[in-house]
Amino acid sequence: MKDKTLRNIRICCYIALAVCGIWAVLAVMNFIGILTGNATLPHAVNWSHRGTMKVVYFALYVLSTLLQITLICIAVINVFRGIHENAVFPKSNVKLLFWLVLVDFVYELCWTNLPILFDDGFVLQLVNTNFVTPFFLLFFAFMYKVAADAVEENSLTI
Repeated sequence: MKDKTLRNIRICCYIALAVCGIWAVLAVMNFIGILTGNATLPHAVNWSHRGTMKVVYFALYVLSTLLQITLICIAVINVFRGIHENAVFPKSNVKLLFWLVLVDFVYELCWTNLPILFDDGFVLQLVNTNFVTPFFLLFFAFMYKVAADAVEENSLTI
């Protein structure tokens, strides 16, 4: 592969890691703000009304956010390792990308329904935008799998 292309891939990977780092810091600040009532959101969470549901929902929101950041960072690190081993599409990222689809769906669902924490009368919503990003991630995961299989088959060809 051309050096310029590899350089661009490395730059994108560094940018992805930086964005994930910023996202993680902002997410933790948001989580703390929600828990302490100092969030820049509408008002403090009334944990006493439907408290169990709100705790479960908040836990899903936190876990899906942190899992998404972690999976992206692991995938980027695998790309760095793959570049070092002359395999830009490491096979180890295939399963990570499919897990990312599931985690992103949960994250999108939680993000759309964040008002559940603040409005005691809010009902869970499932809207079409909850499916857009997971669909494209699923498509990308399948395309990545095809590319990883092709690279592996090409490396076995004599």
